[in-house]
This record gives sequence, structure tokens and C-alpha cells, in this order.
Amino acid sequence: MTAAQMAEVDRVATQDMTIPAEVLMEAAALQIARAARAMLGGSVAGKRIVGLIGGGNNGGDTTAALRRLANWGALLTAELAAPDRTVGLAGLEVTRLLMATNDAHVAVVHDATVRGPLTLECDLLLDGLLGYSARGAPRDHLPELIRAANASGSPILAVDLPSGLDPDTGEAPGAIIGASATVTLALPKTGLWARRANGATGTLLLADIGIPHAAFARGGVDTRGLFGAGDLVRVLR
Repeated sequence: MTAAQMAEVDRVATQDMTIPAEVLMEAAALQIARAARAMLGGSVAGKRIVGLIGGGNNGGDTTAALRRLANWGALLTAELAAPDRTVGLAGLEVTRLLMATNDAHVAVVHDATVRGPLTLECDLLLDGLLGYSARGAPRDHLPELIRAANASGSPILAVDLPSGLDPDTGEAPGAIIGASATVTLALPKTGLWARRANGATGTLLLADIGIPHAAFARGGVDTRGLFGAGDLVRVLR
């Protein structure tokens, strides 16, 4: 599914079908948290998890997932990469994370922290920097942050698609996250099928977030029965 098709499906679900975007975000967060738990051997208790949080809905999904992981016993750090753009639902999720747990550490990432005190060594990194609406090479301090994440040696779970990957072509016009696994939401984005994307995505998981099949049907895609055997499935390419 192309980025434009996915945007239209999101619009149909949230506007025409009046499903609150917040409901879809919570469903996405649960699936991200479940994928993270699976990557950590079935338990996150006592595990150090760092979330790289962008300013859009991808960052909101990731922050909401951190809240769930905190509830399951994980030790959390949320690195806000675009605090001035973390608004709407994404900003609300940061507030909820702070209210829901007393021991989550929330920090703002900027040029100096990427080069200095920022540490990304942990049991698992969640990449929630850029979503399917991002275009072109990552900008500002994101390339340096992406390189720091890749150099940390920590396993990385990318949310929806690795930051820096073009959702339609699978190309990387600039810095790109090298994920150990990717949990893509609702349907795989077209770029994830490109052979050139395989090295960046790692294991590819597909998560149901509750978008009705009728919303996909409006775009000519039949998803009935797709999740009949489970709502978080591995995609073979």
C-alpha cells in the first residue's frame, strides 16, 4: 500500500467512519508493545527500553507503547527528537506517559545531546522518529541521531517502517535506521517489499490496529481474513 493510499484509508476510518484516531493509536501501541515483548524473549520486566520519538502520529504510537511497556515493568527513556512538533495526539501521549509512571525518563534530543551525553545502549530501541508521511532524507539532527542509534549495538524495533526509508520506493535518500525488526501497522507499505529495503527492516511483522476492511475496500484492497490466524503476524518476503 502506498503512502497516499494509507493516508486515504486513515481518513476514511477516522472521518467517514468516525473511528477516533486515538482508538487506532491505542491499538497500534498495544501491538508495538507486544512486538517489543516478543523481541525480549516474552518479558520486559526490568528491561531498559529507549524510545526515539518523532513529532507525528508515529511518535504518538511509540510513546503510547512506552506507557504500556512501563505498565509491564520495563525501565523507560523517551527521547523527544522534535519537541516543537510534538503536538496533538503525540503531545498528549507524552503527557500521559509522564502521568502514568514516576520512573520514566523523558528528555529532549538536540544537536548537543546527540554529540554528547545521549546514550542509546539498552535492551531495546524503539524507532518512532518518522512515519509513512515523511519524504526525502531525514533533516536537522535526525541523521546524527539515526547514526547514533545504529552504532549503539542495541536491537532496534522500527515502528511502521524504519526511519529514513521511502514508504513507496524502499530507497534511502539519506540516513536510515537499520532495524532488527519492523512492526508495520494495518498493511505493509509498498517500499517494504523492495529488495533494497530488506537490510533495513529486519524481520517484518504486520499488526492489525482495528481499521475496518470496508475502509481498505474503498481503496480497492480486500483485507477480509488477513488476520484470521492472529493479529500480529510475520510477513515472509
